Amino acid sequence: MASSNERTSSASFSSTGDEIDDIFITCCVPSGCTVQSPVNLHQCVKLISSSDQCTCSLFMHNVCFELFEDQVLQHLKLSGRARSWSEKQRRQNIWSKRGYDLAFKACLCKCKKGYLK
Repeated sequence: MASSNERTSSASFSSTGDEIDDIFITCCVPSGCTVQSPVNLHQCVKLISSSDQCTCSLFMHNVCFELFEDQVLQHLKLSGRARSWSEKQRRQNIWSKRGYDLAFKACLCKCKKGYLK
């Protein structure tokens, strides 16, 4: 499994430049941010939207990403052929094409124009 700053296909963002320290970035977790503070770009998860028209930041706090991932895993647990997968298989497949094809509906972006990955 990936470290807390490396999430399978959702690449983590890390920068050493001081120019980003003053930027206010909001968390893009669709269900609502639990941290309620700006995202620290040194410790976050960067996601990708399927929509070119997405207006969200596409950055999530690590804690928010873990909750988001748990919600997507719960969706997988109830979905089609993924119901027969073990918890370990669901975690391994969640961001792969095999799992994401079943889970993408649970990944609707906050902007409602695309899906997060």
